[in-house]
Amino acid sequence: MVQHNSRPISEKERREFLRMLGVGGTVAVGSASIDDVREAVTGQQSNELASVGEAIRDDLAGSVNADLLTQVQRNLAVTASDLPAVVDRGLPTDVTEPREEFTPLAEAVQPAYDHLVDVGFFESTSENLPEFTPAYIEESVRRFVATDSVANLEELGFSKQEQVDLLATVASHRERIGDRHWVTTDKLKRGDVQFAEEVPPMTKAATGGALLWLEDLDHHLWQKALLLTDDILADATWDARAMAAGIQLVTEGARHIAEQSETFADDELAGVLSSGYALQAVAQNLLREDAYWLTEEKRADRTHEDIALPGGDSL
Repeated sequence: MVQHNSRPISEKERREFLRMLGVGGTVAVGSASIDDVREAVTGQQSNELASVGEAIRDDLAGSVNADLLTQVQRNLAVTASDLPAVVDRGLPTDVTEPREEFTPLAEAVQPAYDHLVDVGFFESTSENLPEFTPAYIEESVRRFVATDSVANLEELGFSKQEQVDLLATVASHRERIGDRHWVTTDKLKRGDVQFAEEVPPMTKAATGGALLWLEDLDHHLWQKALLLTDDILADATWDARAMAAGIQLVTEGARHIAEQSETFADDELAGVLSSGYALQAVAQNLLREDAYWLTEEKRADRTHEDIALPGGDSL
């Protein structure tokens, strides 16, 4: 049984993450915790992020329900913190129907998603957030790391070291996000859009897409259990946790807008929102590759006799 609950991150990826934050020479790569990183990072203000955060805050002032978002964050934290146990339980090969391990994440988030749709949150964030270039992602993550909002990751069950690995995954995919997965909606070429009359705002597509993956994952793992391995389950669980982290950060930003917090600066708001959406984008694409695109090299070398049915029989 695989006992890891995080995506394997190489020393090179950690080193690149620390270099991106400008602390490569002051934080030990192998044992780096988020506290070590935060202590070394300087929280310099960003004018670009400040203008983005100010515009979003002005758009949505007075329209967001802080109490609803606070409750959703609590529910999501409870549900997500249980996910590491999924790896210990192993693949659902001994049950007659899918387990409900990832669907509760989507159910916990749905009230916040519906509310943010109603108040125009996704339209505002899509209109005001710029294209996610590598440089913009670097600046956003750097600003996020310097904020107290990092504590949200620990509430979801991420250890201090896992938080570094989580953000290092975003850092190592920042070129890919900009090249393939995140351009502003108004820059999409209509000729490239197929099978849809309407292109949703990019931020709505990010969060809505994450919910769809989470809603499907339990059934997929159960239906394809014969083809999957414990490593695939562990990677899929990590990807789901990363999606939950991204959603939690977006709701954190929205909650601060609702509370009109003067201690949460505009550039901090933009950094938290942008980091949250980057996490969602990366995790969705990794989940597809990790658990849904099954090559001959990845799939399990298992026969029907290896699958136990309830009661002790085999297929």
